[in-house]
Amino acid sequence: MLIVALVLNSLSAKVSVVTSTTDLADIASTIGGERVKVVSIARGTQDPHYVEVLPSYMIKVKRADIYLKVGMELDRWAQQIIDGSRNRKLIIVDCSANIPRLEIPTRKIDASMGDIHRFGNPHYWLDPENGKIIGSTIAEVLSEADPAGANIFWENHRKFSKTIDSNLQSWREKYASLRGMKLIFYHNTWPYFANRFGLDIVQFVEPKPGIMPTPSHIETLISLIREHQINVIAMEPYFSDKAPKFLVEKTGIEIIEMAQSVGARSLANSYIEMIHYNLEILKKTLE
Repeated sequence: MLIVALVLNSLSAKVSVVTSTTDLADIASTIGGERVKVVSIARGTQDPHYVEVLPSYMIKVKRADIYLKVGMELDRWAQQIIDGSRNRKLIIVDCSANIPRLEIPTRKIDASMGDIHRFGNPHYWLDPENGKIIGSTIAEVLSEADPAGANIFWENHRKFSKTIDSNLQSWREKYASLRGMKLIFYHNTWPYFANRFGLDIVQFVEPKPGIMPTPSHIETLISLIREHQINVIAMEPYFSDKAPKFLVEKTGIEIIEMAQSVGARSLANSYIEMIHYNLEILKKTLE
């Protein structure tokens, strides 16, 4: 990554970082420690695909040194904020750059396919192994921006990675019963999470990404729920629960509220907490 080093105003100045999402913000804060000031544009309870661009966001980015994007066409709105900030010194980082990508389309995309991303499914941060990769990308850019803090950033990354590795080991043991669990998600947010922890995603409430469920699709879901004895619909906080509640009435399936980002739920206030929260709520549903 070729990055022009920043000239900070003083030895005590902090690197100012703006991120598209709370997940990137939390990891950046963990890696940067006291040497950074981090602000997220989107809230954890927001759909990160669709964020209204406000002048206040442009002001934040105008004062920033670094902008961290999710990339893979998830936060396309970020470019409008960046352009509007007129910050020519801004370092823009795509945090998906080194991520092993899932669900890259193999045929030409058209509008009939719904909200399909050309470069693969962009919800990569929900695999903790990818959290380590994000942390490495951030440690690299912070080290270029603030060379005096490079040793601190890489040490913080080492600790962060060690924490993830330790938790992954305990999660695999504690939540082994989740492997093979069949469930329906509202939106295709979870392939990275499902792959990591062995979940079986049978179907989605949306017939296609970003498309509202139709009556015929609801009937298909009812059949699948009964055929596969699916007990759970998992959904994010920003989707309507109208269709899921109808499915509850017809089949007795249970709705659980997942945290797709840091801050999406009250017990998901950090990156590690978010992963733990999602595993725990799934386990409680099984029990």
